[in-house]
Amino acid sequence: MLDSYSRDIDYLRISLTDSCNFKCKYCSPYENIHRFEKNMSQHQIVDLVKLFSKMGIKKIRLTGGEPLLRKDLVEIVRGIKDIDGIEEIAMTTNGLLLSDKLEELKEAGLDRVNLSLDTFKREKFKGITGVDGLAKILLSIDKLEELNMIPIKINCVLINDFNNDEIGEFIKFTKDRKVQVRFIELMAMGDNVEWGKGKHYSAVEVLKKHRELKFYREENIAKIYKVPNSEGEVGFISPNSNKFCASCNRIRITSEGKLKLCLHSDTEYDLLEVLAEKDPLGTLKEIMGEKPKEHKLDEKKYIKKNMVSIGG
Repeated sequence: MLDSYSRDIDYLRISLTDSCNFKCKYCSPYENIHRFEKNMSQHQIVDLVKLFSKMGIKKIRLTGGEPLLRKDLVEIVRGIKDIDGIEEIAMTTNGLLLSDKLEELKEAGLDRVNLSLDTFKREKFKGITGVDGLAKILLSIDKLEELNMIPIKINCVLINDFNNDEIGEFIKFTKDRKVQVRFIELMAMGDNVEWGKGKHYSAVEVLKKHRELKFYREENIAKIYKVPNSEGEVGFISPNSNKFCASCNRIRITSEGKLKLCLHSDTEYDLLEVLAEKDPLGTLKEIMGEKPKEHKLDEKKYIKKNMVSIGG
């Protein structure tokens, strides 16, 4: 599916809930009051994937909030797996509840998992998430390796004066494990605009200090590096220092069923209304023509919602 700027949009991210069992400062800076009140049903999610598959969507990523809070998650994965044209189902999770459900999810059709992990220090982990759960996350990584669900991607948000002193440790984690640590630059949005002042740490700074990293390849919006002879990889997602809008291949659906053509735009389209129309496919094609050329972060134009309410 080509947009008006000839980008091939084949990747759909779906937020299953805007509720989360973590309270990460950059994602949900204040109390998360959303509690499953407006989430799409399992059938609505599957119907939307069927519609988007007809337009060329091939990869689905299930996000949140925390997707494992959905009691019907296995059924959702199984329903999506049965749709023609869908080649991969991935999930982004904080990993706290993953180890107990992973085998069932893999059997249902889940292909890959991204885990969020910003520190290897127990007290720092508890401080930024509000949960003493580091051991459970590390157990989930072990379980993913055991089930050969590789490569395992670990999302690490770069935060100045919080985890920039652990970057070397994250890089060493890739030496003997088939993981891809993905350093993500802190993105200003919603309530974290104030919280994040002075906390930005760029991919450029990481690469200056860690010359052992050698460029390997590009992977959609990520640039991938390796330490020679290591099993794993190090990726960078750099919306601030390396604007990658020209290679953006993704769109997002919020847990309420709103389509976001750009993560950093407040514009949303009600897909549940689209589903009820006589020609939903025709309406969706018109909407897709509105995907903006690029975000406006460099102009300090930030969206109003917090990440937890969008799905990342």
